[in-house]
Amino acid sequence: MKFKILSIILVLPFLVFSKEIQKEYFSVNKIWDGVEREYLIFLPSSYHKEKTKRFPLLIGLHGYSGTASGFELETTKGLNLTAEQEDIIAIYPQGSFFTSTVNNQTNFVSSWNDIVSNADLPKGKPKKCSLDRFEYPKPPECSEFNFCAWTSCHDDLGFLESLIMEISSRYRIDDTRKYMVGMSNGGAMVYRFACNYSDLISAAAIISSSIPIGTTCENGVSLPMLIVYGENDTTTPPKGNVSYDGFFYEPVNKTFNSWADNQNCGENIHKINSSYLKNKNVSCSYRKNCKDDNEVRLCKIIEGGHFWPGQDRSVGFCNSNIQGKLNNEICENKNDKSNWGNDLIWSFLKKYKRI
Repeated sequence: MKFKILSIILVLPFLVFSKEIQKEYFSVNKIWDGVEREYLIFLPSSYHKEKTKRFPLLIGLHGYSGTASGFELETTKGLNLTAEQEDIIAIYPQGSFFTSTVNNQTNFVSSWNDIVSNADLPKGKPKKCSLDRFEYPKPPECSEFNFCAWTSCHDDLGFLESLIMEISSRYRIDDTRKYMVGMSNGGAMVYRFACNYSDLISAAAIISSSIPIGTTCENGVSLPMLIVYGENDTTTPPKGNVSYDGFFYEPVNKTFNSWADNQNCGENIHKINSSYLKNKNVSCSYRKNCKDDNEVRLCKIIEGGHFWPGQDRSVGFCNSNIQGKLNNEICENKNDKSNWGNDLIWSFLKKYKRI
């Protein structure tokens, strides 16, 4: 496999101290493919105390117009809390962004290029949007932007590939335990990365996200996947009907089954009987007996919307002082407990190692 890596690193420390231990949470800027990119990294306190231990890596991708710190801080109610508790090195990349001005109103716009959202579909494939779809602003790097396009045009697959390689070489990462999770547009990016680079991660989770219609992965992947969606999501509707902004996505059941079929999972769909999940209004099913003993799981948030599990609003567009240069709303995390949705996701991911 060819790796395209070109990086110039700037590390901006943001240390968090307590009485006896030191956690680190800081920003790193790097030049990738001629463009300055940013990611945040969290090192749990155990990283400094256990000098020979290797740690699992969790990469989290924000949604459309979200921020890296907003994903950690607001969308998840503190994913660093989970990382500290479970001894995880967490990475939050920032999608490329620009400022859009429409009718004298400026807006921060960020996104991930999952390759397929902006691409023209081959003849015979259904259209990805309706004629009255919402017109999203064109990112400045996009030389072409078709009628149904709406994401960045940067090489985000290459950026994430290089990031995994860079972090793995700089920190004590357990190479058998690398995971990726994404929200909304970030979830679609995780799906596409998992389709193209399944050998670089151990398991994946896509949250409140559906892939554009007609873009199901056809590679012979071998990778566990968790799909979590809200029953009443109108941004990426789970049943394949048109979204509130005029776009069409694959039904989640089709995404679930096609991913399982790709790795020859057993045809039977099993339900998880759990009083804990029932109390959270979550219903989960899975297919097992897959290649390499993987599992593909689908979890529905009953009456849920386009939110992270355990949340009832989407505010991942905020950022903390660690990303002050983004110049949008600053938020603070006053929680001392991790969102149960984080536990739902991590309990699935952590079961899998790549041997």
